[in-house]
Amino acid sequence: MLRKEIKINIDDFPSELHYIFENTRVYDSSSHPSMTVLYSDNGYYVKIAEKGSLAKEAEMAKLFERSGIGVDVVSVISNTKDYMVTRPAKGEDCTHYLNNPEKLCEVLAEAMKFLHGRPIKNVPVSSCMETYADLSFIKQDTFIHGDFCLPNIILDNWKFSTFIDLGLAGAGDRHIDIYWVLWSLNHNLKTDRYTDYFLDLYGKENYDKDVLIKVAEIESQVQC
Repeated sequence: MLRKEIKINIDDFPSELHYIFENTRVYDSSSHPSMTVLYSDNGYYVKIAEKGSLAKEAEMAKLFERSGIGVDVVSVISNTKDYMVTRPAKGEDCTHYLNNPEKLCEVLAEAMKFLHGRPIKNVPVSSCMETYADLSFIKQDTFIHGDFCLPNIILDNWKFSTFIDLGLAGAGDRHIDIYWVLWSLNHNLKTDRYTDYFLDLYGKENYDKDVLIKVAEIESQVQC
């Protein structure tokens, strides 16, 4: 994750967050225009977005934390804006592991199968499903990430560590995750030669090729 050192005015933030920014360097790690992500040298990430927009992500982040597959959620504050404070994940995102594409595919396939195998009882519906309302070929029977791109999966020395950026996570259709991991592999590796390899690892019996094509047509209108 890229970090650019910035100067901030601590009084621009709620008083409950001042301890995070006092006597430390602050970096901008934002990757999406609709929200800001700041990192402080004393070990905190602060995600900032419009009031009310982080409620779902905070809920899912706490669920992932309780399940041992997410970062520590320190606090969630809704003031004039929403603020979610987390500890850093252990490791680096998958874009730091591009030197061995086959091994990366293996780790990603296992991480995806693990997530997709988790129970969805009492899990909120993924926001992704709004795009697929009333489409009969889509199911809502799998625990998905919703944005299963390489920057959102953290590895620690090639071992799965955590999932991050969980605003689209929840109960949904597995083909959404499959589409995005294939898109992200192709985008980051600059080739589509690992598409079939990943699908073989995930298990061709675990997805429907025709559904994946239909999902790709819809999801290709979205940017990761």
